[in-house]
Amino acid sequence: MSNLARRNRDIFNHFDSMFDDFFGGNLQPYMSARRQANVVNRDEDWQIVFAIPGVDPSEVEVKIDDHVLSVNYNAKNTENHFSFVSSFNSWNIDRDVNPDNIQAQFKNGVLTITVPKPESKKRVVKTIEVKAIN
Repeated sequence: MSNLARRNRDIFNHFDSMFDDFFGGNLQPYMSARRQANVVNRDEDWQIVFAIPGVDPSEVEVKIDDHVLSVNYNAKNTENHFSFVSSFNSWNIDRDVNPDNIQAQFKNGVLTITVPKPESKKRVVKTIEVKAIN
């Protein structure tokens, strides 16, 4: 992940214990909107994978702004008349990455963002022929 740097924008991480104390240690259901992502460094690309069950794909926004990739969603529950906004971590994208080639897919509550590596960052595998010398 040398050129796909994670930016942690969750400023509330260090306040968890304070909130838990204030709310009697039962804050987790309200903080469940914070999601962690798995970043997979593959030969041709990076994949960022989120599990966000119960969220409609139309509520998810994947955005590139000045080579910073961010993911947000605004989940609305019309049955219980509430909504919440979640902002995931952001990543600095290598300047050589073409933002037009980034893809996002949502299936069965899993969001997968594929960021193609520039040619200079792709893994090169080549078998070198061994020649016998007489």
